[in-house]
Amino acid sequence: MIVNLKRSTIDPRMSRPIPFQRSPQATRARLSKAQLLPIPRAVADELALAAHMSLTALRAGSPDIAPAQHITEAMYLAKFLAEAGHGDFADDELLRADRTMAAVFDAGRASGTWTLPAEDFDRLAAIVSLYDHQLRRASFAALSVASERLERFKAGEPYQPMHTRKSAPL
Repeated sequence: MIVNLKRSTIDPRMSRPIPFQRSPQATRARLSKAQLLPIPRAVADELALAAHMSLTALRAGSPDIAPAQHITEAMYLAKFLAEAGHGDFADDELLRADRTMAAVFDAGRASGTWTLPAEDFDRLAAIVSLYDHQLRRASFAALSVASERLERFKAGEPYQPMHTRKSAPL
């Protein structure tokens, strides 16, 4: 069946788009559907696997600084995601982990091998496990915001704890 609609039967007001503010702030405020969805499983698995592999490399002793850098980044991403309501990560735990990683960096620069002491492994393994869990639950937008915060932090912006949102059950 072919329907023949005459132009005169269509109300011209119906074809106009809904007006939105066109300011950059309004554009950034509207999140796309993709940003509201969970992180794609393949991406979450890849990020989590890289963190676990870096932790294993540090446990064994790495001739390269990259695993230590990766664990430090994962540690801060986990904190930022927790502050966004994805899990619990206490400030004092971040400070202990940060001191541990600072010692790993100092010893690695001196010896050429970046190694995580056995007594500190469980603490950082728990953080990597939290990060792994967060990647499976958080939205792409939450990870994007956390990544932007990490980049600003790496560029020299001081760490400013955000008002922590109530954590969603993991």
